[in-house]
Amino acid sequence: MDLNDVAVFERVVVEGSLTGAAARLGQTKSSVSRSLARLEESLGVRLLQRTTRKLNLTEAGQVFFDRTRRVLGELREAERAVTQLQESPRGHLRITMPVELGMQFMGRVVAEFMQQHPEVTIEAELSGRVVNLVEEGFDLAFRIGELPDSSLVARKLGNLNGYFYASPAYLGRFGVPKKPEDLAAHDVILFMQPKENSVQLMRQGKSGKYEPSCQLTLHGRLTVNNIGMACDAAVAGIGIALMPKFLSANVVSAGQLMPVLPDYVVLHGGLYVMYPSRDHVPTALRTFIDFVTVRVREHPWFE
Repeated sequence: MDLNDVAVFERVVVEGSLTGAAARLGQTKSSVSRSLARLEESLGVRLLQRTTRKLNLTEAGQVFFDRTRRVLGELREAERAVTQLQESPRGHLRITMPVELGMQFMGRVVAEFMQQHPEVTIEAELSGRVVNLVEEGFDLAFRIGELPDSSLVARKLGNLNGYFYASPAYLGRFGVPKKPEDLAAHDVILFMQPKENSVQLMRQGKSGKYEPSCQLTLHGRLTVNNIGMACDAAVAGIGIALMPKFLSANVVSAGQLMPVLPDYVVLHGGLYVMYPSRDHVPTALRTFIDFVTVRVREHPWFE
């Protein structure tokens, strides 16, 4: 049974004639007649008694009309609802992001977006794990660093660079490093992945672009798997922390940490948003991505 034929049948009954239905649907009378014939053939019953003057519903036709009119009405309502979703941002978004990014930056961004778009609801998961967007039903993920090969769509928002920081108390006890090689004599807060503790220091050249300076293997007594803990430990004076500006800005402003070797930087990679497909992206998701892109690119934390 073809739903188009069902819609033609409904229109014939409402208009009371094949001619009226054809005019309303923009079809020929013969095309409307063929649709009715196909529908009756597929159902195996006669739906309409046709005379030269009028059309009358059979008993089966009346039952079929009453049921299908409700169904077609619901389909049209569903179509309108989906169309409205595409016209203005509305609906539910599930997003995931690294814990520190959510706590230090994205909370305000998400709140501002929701204030501008009150018909959007958001569920945000802050996690250190790599979420499978498709299998777990997420619409969007924020990822930091180098991206593995993926079938996901990725948009780069900006670069995240790491800088060295230490507390005034630590620097008062152990001195201020003057050059990168001085870090060998200091406790640097390490990360669980060994590759994260072998770093390429960059320095801004005359062209304004970062140029390689030296390669260092960092050493220290404390090893963590969370950058927030590294920040807290640095504030407590246990060592020098390597962190992005979005995490260090507040404690530096408060005087709890001071930049160390401020002319040197470690390129941690980009900040990306990732989503499952470019096809039929809901308006709410597309609007959110555009909104976040602007907020990140205008913020000095993300270079």
